[in-house]
Amino acid sequence: MKMQVKNKYIYLTIIIFFSFFGMFGKLSVAELQPLGSAAHAAISREILRTKDWLTLHWPHCEEFKDFYQFPPLFFWFQAICFKIFGISDATAKYVSSFFGFLVIILTFFIGKIISDNDYIGFLSAMSLILHPYFFKHARKCELETGLIFFISLGILFFILAEKYNKQWLLIFCGISSGLGFLYKGPPAYCVAAIIFFYYTITKQYKKIFGKYYIFSILIALLLPLLWFIPQLIYKGNAVIEKFWGKQILWSIKGRGVNYKNFFERIRNYTFFLPIFFSYYLPWSITGIFGVIKIIKEKLKYFYILIIWVLIVWLGFTIPGYKDDYYLLAFWPGWCVINGYIFSFWSNNFKEKLTKIFLILSIIFSLLVIFTPIKFDKIRNPEFRILKEYVRQKIPENKKIIINSKYYYDMVALIPWYWDRGIISFNFPQNYQETELIENFLNILSNEEQKFILIKKDEFNLLTEKIKQKLFILKDEGKYYLCTNK
Repeated sequence: MKMQVKNKYIYLTIIIFFSFFGMFGKLSVAELQPLGSAAHAAISREILRTKDWLTLHWPHCEEFKDFYQFPPLFFWFQAICFKIFGISDATAKYVSSFFGFLVIILTFFIGKIISDNDYIGFLSAMSLILHPYFFKHARKCELETGLIFFISLGILFFILAEKYNKQWLLIFCGISSGLGFLYKGPPAYCVAAIIFFYYTITKQYKKIFGKYYIFSILIALLLPLLWFIPQLIYKGNAVIEKFWGKQILWSIKGRGVNYKNFFERIRNYTFFLPIFFSYYLPWSITGIFGVIKIIKEKLKYFYILIIWVLIVWLGFTIPGYKDDYYLLAFWPGWCVINGYIFSFWSNNFKEKLTKIFLILSIIFSLLVIFTPIKFDKIRNPEFRILKEYVRQKIPENKKIIINSKYYYDMVALIPWYWDRGIISFNFPQNYQETELIENFLNILSNEEQKFILIKKDEFNLLTEKIKQKLFILKDEGKYYLCTNK
């Protein structure tokens, strides 16, 4: 029987095969990475241990004992996930992968609804699927995919409200933004800004003062109070000082960055240009052709996507601190723009192309299930390998001495894998650092047993006197686990 490739269910089948197995396949192979994933997993696990769902805690980390770097929604979801599926490296990635899966499905529906064309929706989702950088961040214990999901969901509701003249759907834009804030903070409010600028550009000024738009903003602002008010009641000003002051304001100011000259400041403002045309290739270039065609054809609803890109880009350009993955917040919209232009480029062979993708999706799924294919790079296997040894041999009240230059890596990895605290110390790197050598010898000479984790190349730089004080318990990968007794 001839395949009816125009059927939207075939498109969805292909998308689901690629996205499900791409997001959830082989999650247990790679360990969690510092600083983000391992720390986030340990913080989520701590919710179940302490039964404290109000304030997050980073175990064995005095600096962030009460953790206010992010709002709590992601960690609540992850803790629930741990409760249902157990605690492991794989389950620590479930929430992020699940939202990554949903973002791909949402991208299909945004493309389909904005264009009234299933094929454009299909190509939009495939543009996202065929972008490894998105999968790289989704297959971790990270917050990005959840934020992208809530922003994209808000945009989808806005498109529906505009296309079908159902302004009450803006309420769901507000709910999506509010939940996005509870997930990762202020960037989720870009939805309200996108709506505002779209109304302005399309000269729908009355809608700016319409009850549903104003109500959506109020909902977005009020939802986070479900967390803020209990925090103020039980924790005083901690949420204001640590979340708004030490995290949000600190990030806006650049997290301690000092510009030496005018050109460094300009370079900061143009940070995303080289990132966009390197990390986000090839769709960063092909999408430009889509933008040109959208403007030329005056496709009003597609303007929403262009505004989405501009608002996110500008919104992340103004603050001093930036990271390359921030642009993923508009990536589903850019993929829909790509899907639109690809629909013209592939129109003459779309049935053949769909059949090819269907076959490839089945092959891909079988490879994930039946072969040892790997998606993620293994970087620090030693911590997972030594997990049971450390927990059996090193008492819970003992802390691991580590080199201070690796502090933030170790304060994430060691609490998650070994459930032990750390002591940060500057290891001597040469024979001239006499004071450091003397201090280290004093620590090792103490009657109390010490445990030291040191890289092998750094061990080789130690003086013979220090080496004589160290007994290697475990030789694993690039590390020695040592003791002084």
